[in-house]
Amino acid sequence: MKTPSLRARLLLSGALGLVLVSVLASVLLGRLFEQAARDRLNAQLQQDLLTVLAQAEINADGTLVLRQEPNDARFQRVFSGSYWQISTLEGQALLQSRSLWDESLHPPAPPVPTQASNVDFTGPLQQPLYGLTQQVKLPRSRAPLQITVASDRSQLDQDVARFRQRTAMAMAVLIAAWLAVLVTQVHFGLRPLRALGKRVEQVRHGDAAQISSDGLGREVAPLADELNALLAHHQRMVNRARTGAQDLAHAMKAPLSVLHAEADGPGEHWRQTVREQNTRMQASIDRYLAAGMAADRHQRSAVAPAVQSLCRLMERVHSERDIHFVADDIDAQLCFAGAAADLEEMLGNLLDNAGRWAQQTVHIRVHADARQLYIEVIDDGPGLAEDALQQVLQRGVRLDERDGSSGLGLAIVGDIVDSYDGQLLLANTGKGLRATLRLPRA
Repeated sequence: MKTPSLRARLLLSGALGLVLVSVLASVLLGRLFEQAARDRLNAQLQQDLLTVLAQAEINADGTLVLRQEPNDARFQRVFSGSYWQISTLEGQALLQSRSLWDESLHPPAPPVPTQASNVDFTGPLQQPLYGLTQQVKLPRSRAPLQITVASDRSQLDQDVARFRQRTAMAMAVLIAAWLAVLVTQVHFGLRPLRALGKRVEQVRHGDAAQISSDGLGREVAPLADELNALLAHHQRMVNRARTGAQDLAHAMKAPLSVLHAEADGPGEHWRQTVREQNTRMQASIDRYLAAGMAADRHQRSAVAPAVQSLCRLMERVHSERDIHFVADDIDAQLCFAGAAADLEEMLGNLLDNAGRWAQQTVHIRVHADARQLYIEVIDDGPGLAEDALQQVLQRGVRLDERDGSSGLGLAIVGDIVDSYDGQLLLANTGKGLRATLRLPRA
């Protein structure tokens, strides 16, 4: 199944949201209008009920009369849709408006005493009525009476239906306008991504070395920077692999030449020569395979256990010279953002190198900031000449080719450090050499 594009997802989600909000708004506005119309009609009915109630009385002979009938024309015109009626609680009409003619009102049930109630029922011509009814007790009346006023609800229903229809039409026009705005917004909003895609294509075709972040906006520019960092890392890996292949080929030339010469010679000691050169070639292969391993940044490796274990190992390796490896207090929470094997390879080479040149003691110090981890290996040996030290730190110079080399293993350390975007720093301390590893902190 084909995955929909980002543009399609944005347009679809935006259109569904617009339709949903518009439907809800239309329904809400219709209900609010209906409620407002009912409130207005209810206010009129309350006024009519009070008018009728104010004129009703029981005369001396116990007859219900009106001192004056409401002179509103609505109650005078027959079947006008506006009615009033005074009846017993059993529903027998006692007095009613002229508009009822010979009919009467039949509300659903007697109301609660002293409380006016809204009711919906059917009128004389089967039209829907909206009414207000109240139970009252007039002076000199032997039984409670029920007063009902009502008005035809048809016009209200028609007004509500007409309002909802017009609201739906207006919402449809607004939806169309908002969809046009949404399409335009998505089009302009995705322009930086299209520009980024074109710039990535230029890099892929070799027309550009990096992805320019100009004009991409604050949200997309960090993505371009991360892609540039990925390209730079990939280029470093390619250069590292190419250099490793060249170095391995160069390292193989001497053993192969010796074997070739041995094959052309008398062959008296060929077994020993083969073993020696095989050992030499195997060591070169192991070295370049270790240096060529890709950095695994997903692993987390505790620094303190690795340092303590290597210190004990190196004291045994250099026990003949009685070299002591001292690790200062190391925070147990510090972790290297990489494989434990890589950390041990780097530290092992640095400690072995320092042990060979130290006179008595090698110190290991570890500290960190928010993002970086710093591991210092300090020996009390002769150090390096300043010109050789500067040459070593130059980019592109192999560590094992420097004058006064402190060990071939530093080449592997430099390669592994580069794979983690770290740095190997060498400096004289006055009493020896300090090698500092700057690595990513977990």
